[in-house]
Amino acid sequence: MAENDASLAQVFQKAETLYLDLQKTTLSSTSEEYQSKVNESIKGFERAEAMVQQLSLFSENEFMEDISTKDLRFLLTKYYLGELFLKRVSQDRLSALNTSKDHFDHFLLQCETHEILTAQDKKYLEQLTANTPRDAATRRGEKIARFKREKEMRNRIEEFHKALGTTSSGYEGELSPELEDQYRDFVLLHLQYSIFQSMEQLVGIQEELPMLKEMQARKAAQGSNDHRAAQGSSNENGGEDGTRVDSRIRNATGPLMDPQGRPLRPFVITSKKTEMMRGVFRPGHSLPTMTIEQYLDQEMERGNILSGGTEEPTKKEVDDNDEAGLEAETLKARAWDDFKDDNPKGWGNRGGRTG
Repeated sequence: MAENDASLAQVFQKAETLYLDLQKTTLSSTSEEYQSKVNESIKGFERAEAMVQQLSLFSENEFMEDISTKDLRFLLTKYYLGELFLKRVSQDRLSALNTSKDHFDHFLLQCETHEILTAQDKKYLEQLTANTPRDAATRRGEKIARFKREKEMRNRIEEFHKALGTTSSGYEGELSPELEDQYRDFVLLHLQYSIFQSMEQLVGIQEELPMLKEMQARKAAQGSNDHRAAQGSSNENGGEDGTRVDSRIRNATGPLMDPQGRPLRPFVITSKKTEMMRGVFRPGHSLPTMTIEQYLDQEMERGNILSGGTEEPTKKEVDDNDEAGLEAETLKARAWDDFKDDNPKGWGNRGGRTG
């Protein structure tokens, strides 16, 4: 069958198989083979998404109960695209992150429209959107609860895989009424797990985006400075009219530019007031990069903090009827007394010696 004649289910299945292979592969994520599979899977899901739109498979007026069992899994298309763009190695990481974020946002919006989001997920999504500050204990409790939930969903998905005899979200055989209910629960669980992962990925994207934007701004500023330096070098060797700027004039104090707008000496555009404020109010020590609570949370996640305590060792009591034990204790006490007699207190100290 030609590739153009493939059905939506076949296109989606092929792209999903590639994605699942990437999850289990031992290839380096930067290798050519790995990136080739990433790009091929992206093309497959983009084609599947176009087919979904062409078929008008999902309507904004439909709820989860209105969508057929075999169509439900195609809602995962946007989620898979979000994950794959995070795996793609690109020169423009910022653009890849924004594309991935758009796919995750669209997927979550679809799930909310069709009422697949749980109340717990809606609450967590609102917290992410509002960026509500929470104390360390609350954040730690949320992390533990979400970790347990993720583990539980993974285990249930594995159980469904074994029961249905499938390794993906699809099922190619005929669905009996009983099997259809089981398969529908399986797909809904896949969607719930993907919702969970989407929100976790969005947290990571929110943390990475500001850093990338700052790096991009620094590169732009560096490029602007390099351009100015190149122009200065050109002016030093000669202007457009072929005249040469005297180095003594360039290095002298006086006007920065001549009437024609050509620089007479090197200069850097900066805010002196800002530099002076930074110099005056800068502390003489390095400022901390995180709070104590954040550091303790980080160390606890790494397993470097032990909980609980240790108990005082209890001395074993000798039974009164144990003659050998009593005799051993008596000999030990006598030996200790003899040692103290032979080694008076302070004997080992230079100041305690009298002879």
